[in-house]
Formats: sequence, structure tokens, C-alpha cells
Amino acid sequence: MTDHQPGDGVTFVNTFTLSAPPEEFEAAFARTSQFMARQPGFREHTLVRGTKDPTRYVNIARWDDAASLQRAVGQPEFQAHAAALGELSSSDPQLYTPVRTVRPAPSGHSPVVVVTGGGTGIGRATARAFAGQGARVLVVGRTESSLAETAEGHDGIRTAVADLTAPGAADEVVERALAAFGRIDVLVNNAAVSLHGGLADHTRKDDETQIATNLLAPISLTRAALDALEASGGTVVNVSTSGSLGLRTWPGAGVFGASKVALDFLTRTWAVELAPRGVRVVGLAPGVVNSGIGVRSGMSAEQYDGFLDQMGDKAPAGRVGTPEEIAWWITQLARDEAAYANGVVVPVDGGLSLT
Repeated sequence: MTDHQPGDGVTFVNTFTLSAPPEEFEAAFARTSQFMARQPGFREHTLVRGTKDPTRYVNIARWDDAASLQRAVGQPEFQAHAAALGELSSSDPQLYTPVRTVRPAPSGHSPVVVVTGGGTGIGRATARAFAGQGARVLVVGRTESSLAETAEGHDGIRTAVADLTAPGAADEVVERALAAFGRIDVLVNNAAVSLHGGLADHTRKDDETQIATNLLAPISLTRAALDALEASGGTVVNVSTSGSLGLRTWPGAGVFGASKVALDFLTRTWAVELAPRGVRVVGLAPGVVNSGIGVRSGMSAEQYDGFLDQMGDKAPAGRVGTPEEIAWWITQLARDEAAYANGVVVPVDGGLSLT
């Protein structure tokens, strides 16, 4: 069992794989939940159904302490409920597996944040900014070494190596976050791929890579996290680009820009669609930021430096942005005090989109 301090809540997580129709399992689980809700020390639970694999469920339960749970599961009535669930699914024999003690930040609330594309640039700065404010962060990316650099020196950051374009990856990331922290309060869809070149320069595979990362991955991850976000009254922050705002063109980055225009549309649509479920959706549209993305997208270092100089001269601010400046805005949009902002896509580009 997990060590805990007086007053701390202990989080227990268990995954079920169904061998019976979902409605039968959910009915049996509801009866188990009713029993648990009557037990001293029980706080709350959330049952999340997988989106890619609807036969998988994750249960997250909060108790005052491990002793309260042990007393509950030792009762014959619980054993009967556990046996009924065992006939409908495969699971840990103990039903609940202790994961960790959740200690609130000094402010009384330590939110859980998932940040994609967190190995470099804006994603790295965002993960560190949230952690610096006391949040618990799961940072997601493709490269283990880059994620480790993001987490270095930040006890509140955990890492998850994942290709979000792969089937089932979104569910795995959500399950990882729930297993580690027991909840999700903020989802930052930041991961992006931009391949430099015009229409004739790219193949269908190039186009699919950009669309899969910039558009389909946020769709899949937001869908997978939706039940957890609803349970926490959470917020989704979609990171777009100010180049997608208004009647603009972007020769050399057409597919990238188009994917971000689509993401902005989803931000506005989801804000309306998910509001009844208590989930808020906002967007941030950075301008040109010295994040290294140009080199990663195929530019030489010299080309990228020249591009940054050119765009810095064009921006009314007289310079390009930094990842830390964008991260500050992302953390502000996710704050409880920003709760009345919904469906907005905020440009942070030094005035570049106005020129």
C-alpha cells in the first residue's frame, strides 16, 4: 500500500477488459459503486471507457487512506460484488491497485496537465511552466532523451514516449495519466509537424504525416480524455498558429496551415459541444517563435536564422517570440480565473497577424 500523510487522499486505479456486453458490466459496476459510496473514507470514483477499444475500462477511485479501502474490500458484500465483476471481465484479483498518494499543492489544488510535443520548444517550456506552478505534468513525445531533458530538475513532471498518430496511442496516454495521477485537469494539444515546401515538393505521405499529427492526434487524444476531463471540469488548450487566422496565405506551408485552420474550427466547435459536459476548450495561436521547429522541418540552420530575422523585422514587436512567452499564455488560459473564456483562439504573435 501507499504511504500517506494525514488528510491526503490515496488514488487507486484498475483496468478492466470485458468478456461480457458493456451494459451488463456497467450495471454490475454501478452496484459495486453504490456499496463503496456507503463506506467510511470513500471520496469519489470515475469510470472511463476506452475509445479505441470499447472493451477496456479504467476505474479511478479516491479514498481518505489505504486503511479505509482495506476495511471495505474485506467485507463479504464487496467480495460478492467483486465476484460478479470477475464473471464479466478480467482484472487484478484485488480489484484496486494502489498507485500513489496525491498531495495537494500548498494552494490546496494541484492540477494534472498532459502536454503533447513536450520534448522541445513550446511543449517543453509549457510543461516546465505548469510544473513550476505546482501542477503534476505528464509530458508526451516521441523521443525519450528529449523528454528526459524536459523533466530534468522538475519533480512534478513524468514522461510518456508515444507516437500519437499510432492506433491506440491516445488511449494509452490517457490511461498512463490516470494511473499516475488519478485525474486530468488540462490537456494541451501542442504536438505538431511542419514540413517546409510547396505543393509540388511534397508527397501524399508528407501530407498525411502533417495532418495525422496536427489534426487527427488532437481529435483522438481529446476524445480519449473526454470522460476524465468531464469528471474534473477540465480544459483543453489547442496550440495553433497565428498564420491560420483570417484570410491569410502561407506559401511553403500550406498543409501545415490548413491543419491548423481545421484545429481552430474544432476549438470553436468543441467549446459549444462540450460546454454541457463542463469541459472548456480554448486555443492559442503563436506567431513566429524561436523554438527550433524550422530546422526540424527541413531548413538549414542558416535558412532558419534568416527566416527568424526576416519575421522579427516584420512583426510590430520588432522580434520573434520565445517558447517561454507562449507557455505563459497557455498556463493563463488554463487557470480557473480564465473560466469565462471559451472557444476563443488567442493570437500571441507580437502583432504579426495584423500586418
